[in-house]
Amino acid sequence: MTGQDDLADLADLGLAVERLSASTSRVDGGGYLDGWSLRRLRALAAHLELRGVGGLRKADLVDRIVDHTIGYRLDSSALRQR
Repeated sequence: MTGQDDLADLADLGLAVERLSASTSRVDGGGYLDGWSLRRLRALAAHLELRGVGGLRKADLVDRIVDHTIGYRLDSSALRQR
């Protein structure tokens, strides 16, 4: 992989984070990530600085990424409304 490929991958990961941040539900986020390869999901997890995800199955990794990006925001919003 060349340096330019690395930059393109970083840009793609940044766009993925933006899209996940704009998602309004965990289902939307999971649906967006379902078509991703395990390799690409692991790259996204590393970009998000998630730890302890190396041995996770694809579905579990998607759940962790969604919880980290969308779930935290939704949980915080729900708590503020109480």
